[in-house]
Amino acid sequence: MRRWVSLAASTVAAMCCGFYYAWSVLVIPMMDTHGWSSADVALAFTLVVALPGLMTLVAGKLLQYVPPPTLLLLGGVILGAGTVLLSFADSLGLLYLFAFIAGVGGLTYPGATMTNLMRFFPDKRGMASGVLTGGFGMGAVIWGPVTVLLLDLMGYQWTLRLLGALFIVVVAGCSRLVTVAPVGYTPPGRRGTSSEIASPQATAYESVAEQNWKEMLRTSTFWLLAPVFILGLVSGLMVTGHASPIAQQMLDISPQAAGAFVSYLALGMAIGKVVWGVLSDRVGRVPVLLAVLALAVAALMLLWQAGSYLPVVVGVFVVGVCYGGFLALIGPVTSETFGPRHFSVNFGIMYLAVSVASYVGPRLGAAVAEANDGVYRQAFLVAAMLTVAALVLAAIQACLMRRRLRPSVARGQS
Repeated sequence: MRRWVSLAASTVAAMCCGFYYAWSVLVIPMMDTHGWSSADVALAFTLVVALPGLMTLVAGKLLQYVPPPTLLLLGGVILGAGTVLLSFADSLGLLYLFAFIAGVGGLTYPGATMTNLMRFFPDKRGMASGVLTGGFGMGAVIWGPVTVLLLDLMGYQWTLRLLGALFIVVVAGCSRLVTVAPVGYTPPGRRGTSSEIASPQATAYESVAEQNWKEMLRTSTFWLLAPVFILGLVSGLMVTGHASPIAQQMLDISPQAAGAFVSYLALGMAIGKVVWGVLSDRVGRVPVLLAVLALAVAALMLLWQAGSYLPVVVGVFVVGVCYGGFLALIGPVTSETFGPRHFSVNFGIMYLAVSVASYVGPRLGAAVAEANDGVYRQAFLVAAMLTVAALVLAAIQACLMRRRLRPSVARGQS
């Protein structure tokens, strides 16, 4: 029961952190109040969204000294305080400073909680990762409409103050419900160590020995897997960063009508995180990772050729499903490839793929569209080619791991 309560509390805290994916609803009020440009406000968004990826690495190191509930509480206080402070920003310098503080609050997700959940769910790592990341994705879906309602009632400054205070209270409450998973935890009714009770299908990446971050960086496995996640995430973040303009340009519709595409994308992300995570527990990380990459290529090619409403909707939705899958798989793959003992730091390093992709993806879409008179079609083709490269690297890694596992299997049978 303790682990399920911890999962629920961690997911609710992640929803608070996911508020900043609904940042777009704050852009116009900020611009109207202070006379800032869209580009000015967009830089603050980049700080808030990119920093959680970097803070995951910091959290991995901090977890060696403080327990997960304490780190979650700290992250929630910083997240809420940064959100409140943003309401007082009356210059670009203060806007970026307070956005940085709110981004540091990204300790809330996933750094403070993912390691604990991977220990609590050795038999359901994919499911736990999928639910946690799905909660973060649902944050935008939940907080977007709430923020719009509050903006109409009290303006953007008091909206940020109210939400910031609420985040502190909610995350603080959640931190008190999180239990620290014992090292080597075994679920009730299961026998053996955490590695032994994990699904054999799911642990196809299982390493022979535990590896710390220095040893991990010396392996060819890391230098194959990291580019796989970076390249795989680029397409999702490219579409996420340009969902509304893509819909307006490709279908010649109004900004209001294009707003629905953000919901399709967010829904696809939430579904993908949970479904792919659970599926990877049953059939294995390797087949699921390969399937996600292949499906992403198909969706991007569909968008490249799409010219009507339904294909564009399907393509955007499927890209969201695949993007969610990549996020759900980073934690379990890292744990089972390099071992759970040093997972907190190893995961922080691997999760930097999200920060790299969040920088490359939106800029790739903008650069290709600008080079083609505002048309996004060629950007999908470029993203598809990058995803194909990720698929090839993942296939190579799968073959190498299978070859390495054969001798150990043979020794075990003898």
